[in-house]
Amino acid sequence: MLWNSENGIVSGETGMFLGKNAVRLLFPAEKILKVYNSTLGTVYEEGRDFTHEPGSDLLYKTDDTAMPVLPPEALYPEPETAILFPDMDANAISGGPDGKYLIFSRKNFFACHQIEIDYKVIENTVFPDNPPLKKGQLPRFTQLLEAGKNVRITLIGDSISAGVNSTKAMDCPPYAPPYIETFAADLEKRFGVKVELSNFAIGGTGCRQAFEIEEKWLNSPADLLIIAYGMNDFSHMSAEEYRATLQKIMAAMHAAQPETEFVLVTSMTGNPAWCNTPIGPDVEFAEALRTLSAENTAIADVRPFWVKMLERKDFYDLTGNGVNHPNDFGYRAYAKVLADLFR
Repeated sequence: MLWNSENGIVSGETGMFLGKNAVRLLFPAEKILKVYNSTLGTVYEEGRDFTHEPGSDLLYKTDDTAMPVLPPEALYPEPETAILFPDMDANAISGGPDGKYLIFSRKNFFACHQIEIDYKVIENTVFPDNPPLKKGQLPRFTQLLEAGKNVRITLIGDSISAGVNSTKAMDCPPYAPPYIETFAADLEKRFGVKVELSNFAIGGTGCRQAFEIEEKWLNSPADLLIIAYGMNDFSHMSAEEYRATLQKIMAAMHAAQPETEFVLVTSMTGNPAWCNTPIGPDVEFAEALRTLSAENTAIADVRPFWVKMLERKDFYDLTGNGVNHPNDFGYRAYAKVLADLFR
């Protein structure tokens, strides 16, 4: 998905030259294999467009690079040139520091201005895995997988789960799908099963809005219900209210379909410079969600994996819209966390 631990190759890691001369890699690289932009259909040349020292974790742009580069002032669009969200052609969104606008896009601006990097890591690099299921968790669903039986998965959540700003959703190359489709394809490949997927995620919603569409997910036969809210709840409710609402969702599903098991997904962090995704609530929400872990309920803990990537990467290396959506590489990170549950 993100990397191959057998051959040590990282694929499609993204970076963005937004007010900086170098992109940091997740791991030190023995060799850069390819630098490109799939949306633009462009491949960049080492020496002409970028430089890299073997063993380094930094990829530098050259002065006359053909790679997309944005000056630091692009981060805060000026009022006279800003087209504000929710306009479909928005290049800015309000709520930045000191009343400034932040760079933003509902379309493929970030896909067009980020690069993708394939590289081979240095020897003895250890790739991180996410926690697998605890022993005995999701017994019915795992039994179905291990027996090669077809499974039914329902997803409810917000725009991240709907796949907004994935290139498939934006109908542009490389047409990479939302995380749930990648996860379902991984299950099918590894276990030789057919996954019947129902995705009822809706952009702009929080966990309370799940009850506005309950006739859909309550009446959709599911062996596994994945619940993935949080990003739109951070500024609207407390962590305890969030936890209680998830409990109500699960109770309603259990009453309608007693055999259904659950996976709860913690949210990625948003842009810390944006007023609606400040640092703090994401921690509290993730901690509250983890307390719901049980025999029939597993946690796909995206947040710590995302935060670990941000120790190496800039937020703009991984975002699809500038504030609260992942790009294709970020969606693959979501899929990996889910897939690692079933290692």
